[in-house]
Amino acid sequence: MRVTLKQVADATNLSITIVSQVLNDRPCRVSKENRKLILDTAEKLNYRPNLVAVSLVKGSTDTIGLAVSDIRNAFFSSLAKGVEDECQKYNWNVILCNSNDKHSKDMQNLRMLADKGVSGIILGMASESTAEMVQECIDFMNHERIPYILVDRYIETKQAGIVCVDHVLGGYQAVNYLLKLGHRNIACITGPSNLIDSQQRLEGYIKALDEFEIPYNPDLVVEGKYTFESGEQAIDVLFRKGLHVDAVFFFNDMMAIGAMKWLQAQGIRIPEDLSIIGYDDIFVDEFLSVPLTTIKQPTEQLGRVAARKIINKEVGNENQEERIIFETELIERKSVMDRN
Repeated sequence: MRVTLKQVADATNLSITIVSQVLNDRPCRVSKENRKLILDTAEKLNYRPNLVAVSLVKGSTDTIGLAVSDIRNAFFSSLAKGVEDECQKYNWNVILCNSNDKHSKDMQNLRMLADKGVSGIILGMASESTAEMVQECIDFMNHERIPYILVDRYIETKQAGIVCVDHVLGGYQAVNYLLKLGHRNIACITGPSNLIDSQQRLEGYIKALDEFEIPYNPDLVVEGKYTFESGEQAIDVLFRKGLHVDAVFFFNDMMAIGAMKWLQAQGIRIPEDLSIIGYDDIFVDEFLSVPLTTIKQPTEQLGRVAARKIINKEVGNENQEERIIFETELIERKSVMDRN
């Protein structure tokens, strides 16, 4: 059974008030001897504070709710590590929720986090989310008056603070790199078309083609779902079209890795027959049989900044307009060939 504050007080023959003040490190009039007695007794009895009671006194649980769409995606695993690392610095806690890319589960998670009394929420919403679904999430958090910040996936709104990446730049960097190496028939496997990050990467893809005066060909674009399996499926769809392709830009590394498995099973060599470039720079990229060239997102930094914003009470729960936008970086490995 959990040791109570009263049991520590009884064991020291001191008042609960004095014991509470010492164990919560609050100013009080107590001798050095009694302070040591209280601390030694609490350690001997294995006393741990009741965090629910502490939170009622402080008016804060010092807990962040992190709601993500797919924890299997290494992007969100890395994001979670950044949030956790920042929380540890300030002795805050994290409750991690996973929606499996379902909006209904997002709403269920948000209700649970509100019921737990979290001090703030970091939301990376489900990939199926429409503008209306995103607004439902925002309206709920506003109604509950919970400080929150969106990460990576969002809608154009002035109601929510956002920590994200310049995905137009990322898409441009990937395709510009391929074009400079002599590729001219560049396909791309996008993320879900309703997500703004996918739309922005496609915008960067088109921008790079325009600079090289290469017309945009929608037949070279296949929609994926940001999963390993959808990478396999999308590359199969692309090749069934019978188009000449010398490079493929995948809008995340999970799909690129799934496609590489499919390509290798068909006897298609990477990069000799087909260059591949991904997006995210997840930890497995450099350990693949053909290390993956990719666009790096500062994912852990996104998590740290989002957590810090909530811990420092720099975000509220309505009419937030701040956009914190990080730049991407090209990481060169072995999956792209120079065709000049």
